[in-house]
Amino acid sequence: MNVGIDLDQTITELPEFFAIVSAALRQAGHRMHIVSYRHESDLADTRIELAELGVQHDGVHLSGQNEGLTAFKARMARELDFDLFIDDMPEALVDLPEKTQRLWLCDPAVYNLRAVIRALSTEGLQSK
Repeated sequence: MNVGIDLDQTITELPEFFAIVSAALRQAGHRMHIVSYRHESDLADTRIELAELGVQHDGVHLSGQNEGLTAFKARMARELDFDLFIDDMPEALVDLPEKTQRLWLCDPAVYNLRAVIRALSTEGLQSK
């Protein structure tokens, strides 16, 4: 499996969890890539931060910020052929390739999950 994971508000929200997951995935032979909208000039500092958090990876991919966040993450998912992408922003998951499974890390302080489900249910009813 080839996994992409967002850094800010995803890995940084649950660093111990992602340290365990990243070690287990890589030990089982899977690949793990960190994809962040941080500027590419922050690469060295980002690698240090990931090491301090104990998050293992096969690559760190930062944006030059010459394209929008969703376009950047969708491009990385296509280029790196992700099977799974994990992000805290649902809008970052929308334009991923069809084959890429999406896992949304929902922060209840940011998103009211009941309101999201209600909106999705209402939208689904209106489209029928």
